[in-house]
Amino acid sequence: MKNVYLQAALVLGLAFCCVQTKAQDPTYTLTNQNTSAETTFTNTLGTSELSGSMIVFEGQLEAAIPVAKGVNPTTGFYVASLQLLTQIKLFDELPASNEVGNVQGAVAALRDAPESTDGTYYVWAVTNSTAPIAWVPLYVNGTTTPITVKESATNYITFVFNYTALTNSTPGPVTYQVFIGATPTTQVASESMVSATSEAAGINGVSLLGVGGLEAFSSATGVTGPLSSSIGFSVYATANGVLLVLDPVNEQGSGWFTVFAEINGQWVEVGKVQADGSGHYEFIAYPGLLQVGQSYKFHVVDEIGNGHDLGQAVAIKTIKMEKITMTPEYMTVNFNSEAGRFYQVFSAESLTAETWTATTIYYPVDGGNWDYGSEPFTAAGTTTTIRIPRNTTKGFFKIRKVNVN
Repeated sequence: MKNVYLQAALVLGLAFCCVQTKAQDPTYTLTNQNTSAETTFTNTLGTSELSGSMIVFEGQLEAAIPVAKGVNPTTGFYVASLQLLTQIKLFDELPASNEVGNVQGAVAALRDAPESTDGTYYVWAVTNSTAPIAWVPLYVNGTTTPITVKESATNYITFVFNYTALTNSTPGPVTYQVFIGATPTTQVASESMVSATSEAAGINGVSLLGVGGLEAFSSATGVTGPLSSSIGFSVYATANGVLLVLDPVNEQGSGWFTVFAEINGQWVEVGKVQADGSGHYEFIAYPGLLQVGQSYKFHVVDEIGNGHDLGQAVAIKTIKMEKITMTPEYMTVNFNSEAGRFYQVFSAESLTAETWTATTIYYPVDGGNWDYGSEPFTAAGTTTTIRIPRNTTKGFFKIRKVNVN
């Protein structure tokens, strides 16, 4: 057998009889792209190595990834999702039933014919509640069209488990869909299947068996479709208040982004903005809640109700002039900055002026050189040096962190 079948597994440590080499139990750390939590993946059977950012393995790779079920605010369903970015190599035959076990869900890619580089996906499930558990073709939702794959393709595979039936007075089976595609936004929804288990709480972990690669993963509760890849987040002190900056990847809807902060042990809503597909949002937090210089844990609920927890507390930063040197020609200013972010200098004739004008300055560029202009410039690192010419008639300057699309 070749390649990888993926299990959102409730029972780990399953044997894969075609791989005889005992692994040395190497471990790898991947960061959950939705929650920022770090998870250890262990090669428990066979061999593995790190190729760039991808874990390439032959045997078994597994990790404990607890994902509790949660209510989707739109549908009311109790669901949990797990997404894997994998490199697929095709099976010549599907794994035997004793190699799969009593897992919550699994997917395998089967070669169409000997030596073929084309294949189709199968899942370990049933299409109704009375048929026996078996490998069944994975069809596009509402059709009899198979979901296909090429040898060595890199695909996002998202499991979405629905636990709603288990909350009724008459318990029913767990159902699930699989979303597959080259990017988070091109994943195709499969038909719904019945799981091999009746697990009620959510997902416990994942096992990957065979030959393949794993590059990234993410998880969420209450999400009924492909997961957004990530949300970049920063918080910044400005003269107008505390600025919240969101950079979502692959927006899926037009709802609200809502930001919560842990304040005195309680989660408090501190700001929100409506999604418009721009992929970048800057908005002022509600006044009086966040204090400059303090650090907070933040939780972001995205436009489709998916929660993103930041793994570490985030400090509310402000731009501080660390050093100013005066010469007859210009002022040399050192200020704290964020690498890769854009800044711009503005000037006015008084601190209370209503209009501040973008000002021409010297700013650093690659190679240790200087450029000259009034446009936004990229920070050199955690500290950036600029030169402001002194032949201006305006005597007050501001440095602002700005967005450049």
